[in-house]
Amino acid sequence: MTAYTDSLGFNKGSAAFPSTYTNRFTVVEIDLDFAKIAAARSAAGVAALASTDTLVLCTLPKGAFVLNGSAVLVKAEGAAANIDVGVSGGTTDFWIDGFDLNGTVGAVGGYADTAAYLATAATNVLLTVNSNNIDTARVKIQLAVIDMGADQGSIPSA
Repeated sequence: MTAYTDSLGFNKGSAAFPSTYTNRFTVVEIDLDFAKIAAARSAAGVAALASTDTLVLCTLPKGAFVLNGSAVLVKAEGAAANIDVGVSGGTTDFWIDGFDLNGTVGAVGGYADTAAYLATAATNVLLTVNSNNIDTARVKIQLAVIDMGADQGSIPSA
């Protein structure tokens, strides 16, 4: 198993969320096009993703409260393949367990050992590859997040 922190072929965004008193809820969406990821890794001379490898998708800032996560299949792999999504230092399949990348396009999957998660420190969201040679599928990972770490000083007093 190799743990990759690069973002070759996809955008992992930043470790901060836009947050104000009136807007503290966001959906973090990571679009994983494995054809682009495979091409970018090959072009950079980096090893292809293999079974049991992990890839950091994004970093949750301290105070991020994740209500739940889901995956939506945009393009099927064409062969047996699946992924998990969870947190570093915790459950690697916290939100998504064995999502089938060769299923029906449009399929939505979500699984939770515990539906909600509070980041008490900056925490990486990890994708675990459970199959070799994933190079065709496209999947969108979504996390529903409430920013519980925002500066409370801006809340108007009664």
